[in-house]
Amino acid sequence: MDLSHLMKGIEMFKVEGGLTSEVSSLCYNSKNCHENSLFVAISGLKSDGHDYIPEAIARGARFIVHEKEFSWGQILNLSPTVTAIKVADSRRALGMLAKNFYRHPSSHLLLIGVTGTNGKTTVTYLLEAIFRAAGFSVGVLGTVNYRFKGKVLAASNTTPESFEMQRILREMVNDGVTHAVVEVSSHAVDLKRADDCAFDLGIFTNLSPEHLDYHKTMENYFQAKKRFFEEVLPAGGKEHRMIVNIDDPWGQRLLKEVAMASLTFGMENECDVTVEEFNLSLEGIKATIRTDEAVFTVSSPLLGRFNLYNILAATAGAVSLHIPERCIRSGIESFKNVPGRLEAIGKSGQPRVFVDYAHTSDALKKVLENLSELKKGKIITVFGCGGDRDRGKRPLMGEVATTFSDLAVLTSDNPRTEDPLVIIREIEMGIHADSIRRYLPDDLDKDIPEKGYLVIPDRRTAIEKAISLAGNSDIILIAGKGHEDYQVIGDQRFPFDDREVVREVINRLWTDQHRMENSKSPLAPLSQRGDGGIFRNPRFPILAGHEILKATGGTLIRGSADRMFHGVSTDSRDMSEGNLFVPLKGERFDGHDFLGVAVRGGAVGLLVQRDAVDNADNEEFKDIAVIRVDDTLRALGDIAHLWRKRFHAPVIAITGSSGKTTTKEMTAHIAGLTRKVIKTEGNFNNLIGLPLTIFQINDQHEVVILEMGTNTPGEIGRLTRIAAPDIGLITNIGPAHLDGLGSLDAIREEKGDLFQNMAGEGIAIINRDDGEVGVLDGRWQGRRITFGMSRDADVSAGNIITRREQGVIFTLKIGGIGQEITMATVGLHNIYNALAAAAVCHVLGMEHHIICRGLTTFKPLSGRMEVHRLRNGAFLIDDTYNANPASVREALKTLKDLKEGHESTVIMADMLELGERVEEMHEGIGSLMAQTGVGAIFLRGRFSWAVAEGAIRGGMPINRILLPEISEEIVTRLKSSLKKGDWVLVKGSRKMRMEEVVQEIIRVFGLQPNTSGR
Repeated sequence: MDLSHLMKGIEMFKVEGGLTSEVSSLCYNSKNCHENSLFVAISGLKSDGHDYIPEAIARGARFIVHEKEFSWGQILNLSPTVTAIKVADSRRALGMLAKNFYRHPSSHLLLIGVTGTNGKTTVTYLLEAIFRAAGFSVGVLGTVNYRFKGKVLAASNTTPESFEMQRILREMVNDGVTHAVVEVSSHAVDLKRADDCAFDLGIFTNLSPEHLDYHKTMENYFQAKKRFFEEVLPAGGKEHRMIVNIDDPWGQRLLKEVAMASLTFGMENECDVTVEEFNLSLEGIKATIRTDEAVFTVSSPLLGRFNLYNILAATAGAVSLHIPERCIRSGIESFKNVPGRLEAIGKSGQPRVFVDYAHTSDALKKVLENLSELKKGKIITVFGCGGDRDRGKRPLMGEVATTFSDLAVLTSDNPRTEDPLVIIREIEMGIHADSIRRYLPDDLDKDIPEKGYLVIPDRRTAIEKAISLAGNSDIILIAGKGHEDYQVIGDQRFPFDDREVVREVINRLWTDQHRMENSKSPLAPLSQRGDGGIFRNPRFPILAGHEILKATGGTLIRGSADRMFHGVSTDSRDMSEGNLFVPLKGERFDGHDFLGVAVRGGAVGLLVQRDAVDNADNEEFKDIAVIRVDDTLRALGDIAHLWRKRFHAPVIAITGSSGKTTTKEMTAHIAGLTRKVIKTEGNFNNLIGLPLTIFQINDQHEVVILEMGTNTPGEIGRLTRIAAPDIGLITNIGPAHLDGLGSLDAIREEKGDLFQNMAGEGIAIINRDDGEVGVLDGRWQGRRITFGMSRDADVSAGNIITRREQGVIFTLKIGGIGQEITMATVGLHNIYNALAAAAVCHVLGMEHHIICRGLTTFKPLSGRMEVHRLRNGAFLIDDTYNANPASVREALKTLKDLKEGHESTVIMADMLELGERVEEMHEGIGSLMAQTGVGAIFLRGRFSWAVAEGAIRGGMPINRILLPEISEEIVTRLKSSLKKGDWVLVKGSRKMRMEEVVQEIIRVFGLQPNTSGR
């Protein structure tokens, strides 16, 4: 098309070059330009097209339309044949250029524009059905899609950009479409996308708070809507009319301020189209509609009063266009539903689940008010708020959802570049805490005792929980996303369709006629689920690039600082979409060798060390954010500290030479009786594992329990600074990890770094009976709680009675209040562990009887003084988890107490990491075996000779000391000597794999029924 024809009607302020050339295409994205294209440089909300003029020219564009000044000489250097045209408004010019390029397609269509906050989509679907019933060929442009003549195009915006609008309207005309219906958003009016379309009719549905992040005020929002009727409709040059909801206050104002032929609809005020009577039910709408020309009855499967308003709007539009009453009725009754607009999911006998697009407080209120009129049971609402959108509506939606629902489940919507937890907290600000109860997910099984809400950030888990709580007379509303089949996290779209999730879950949890047989909820408690629910979410933590940069002191060498990361992984084989990959360097591996694997697995960010930058400097990472730091391991801890500080749940740090894990598990068991707990799992107690544990913390957690291990000076201090604990516990201090720490004094100082690095307002838990801990106590200036056997300890034990393999009975005293309890664990050391756990839980404010119940119901951990009764009546103590001199001594003392005149055998392997004193300490253990009356010992490992030497010096006959090479040899000898009532203790460091010996003994001897672990 000739350039001069294209520019018709457009005021040109400056022209550089000629106007007589042929233009091959229009484009406003430089990537779409080719030879002889005309490129329109638009100043957008996020980027400026003027910055891409050189790229457009490089791709072949010969004509440039712009509104900003730029160097013409520079353009001539790029291409001497380019024509540049300056206009007042490039965006406005794009619409006019597109209209000219596509030969004014809207002039050949009957074009209807529907605008308003709510109802636009449903009204367009209804009009489409009415026009089809009248025999017209219809096209629709709207939120769900763009469709005509069997073609369905994905909708990039509710209202297409002006160029796409004209192009699609031209396709409609060419395909024989006669009537087109367009959803006209306020953004589209403000950005002039519809200015060059000739509309025949404009419909106003309503106005309520929405898009105020863009418009700032309701007045601005109204003015945008008003501009469509006041300017855009008349500019088309056709005979035009407006249809207005007279029951809406903004509609009443529109009628007063815009002088135009109009038709009104409503139910509460005198108007042109209304209802004489109606009935609303879960089966749909039945209404008698009155117009100036007819009275007729319609039945529709659509639900609720607001959909009756939509039916009236479409009817008024059709009446104004002289569509016969029979066609109006037929169209309304033939239309079933809009995808994602109160779309019903499920079958008879199941809860009524509705998926709806309501994402404003007003829309949500309207939906819930209408469902409240129809409900027979309870209403459960699942919803969230979109990120990077109007924040002012969040508390309003929280108030609406909790006011009109029996239970609201707050979850993620499209968080985009915001933290979903922050969005949820802003929603919570609108909830009336005095009358609305905040539940934890595991608080609710089948019943909802009182009005309340849950927070479950993971949307799928939230939907599952809602469905699991519903009865077949209840209504579940899944609000906010409607027809969307994706979730926007960061700057990426991930597949997620509320409707598909609901179908999958409801079919799994419900049969056709009744709920699956289960006296409890079909879902296990979230804290116990194998997949971890929201507590094992690989998409946590959620952090922005600029936060990572600030926390680590790193440098951004590629990508954007606004990039959102959803989850942190140190394993390239275990990546999820959106993760930040932190490659670590070990003695035998370097994670930087697997950067490509991580990116292909879904990583959108890399945190690399300065000496590994070259590995990330290639084309594969062009869309990846790359942050450079001095030390990735240290940076991992810095990021974990950043995440930990987002939460207010008390953090407990537990360290010590022995008993750490058992004390941690006891503490978690007690606290878990009334609170949501997250704790260190397995051996995640080091500089890698502790940060990875912290990354799993979320808003649901009420107590965080972190175990801290060490074998290197400075490790406890660093772990403490990462975790920032509120409560610190050192169980005891003894000779463990001497190989890395050197001496008992060094161990004490290393463990003492916990107290040294805690905040002054923290609380220290002090073992009164441990002299080394006592040295540290003297240095601690903050609050403290003591435990021990001494009566003046804050938490103490008295009246101890051992029950052999069945455990112990003792009186637990806390603050002078005593209660007798029975524990299933054996050994004095486990009473100390129990006292330490009780002290922590006392600081947490837990009641005495809850602490006692927790200790009474605690079960011994596998491999930690776990007693098995063999079929021949002998007892086997599995203490194979680990070994150091202190824990071996405690195990031998316990063995002496338990055997009560029977024979005892010890099967022991090396204690590792004991440094220069390793031989001396093994000799000492051998001597103690002889002193405590051990009848025979089987020894394995490099230092067996040292244990044997100590045992001989202690008086043990040499023929009672055996050094078998394999487990089978041990078992063979035991078979000839082990009798009823005898005891066997198996002990050794973790790396010695002594659990294999335990397994072989159990295999050969067998266990008495129901006795393993008591």
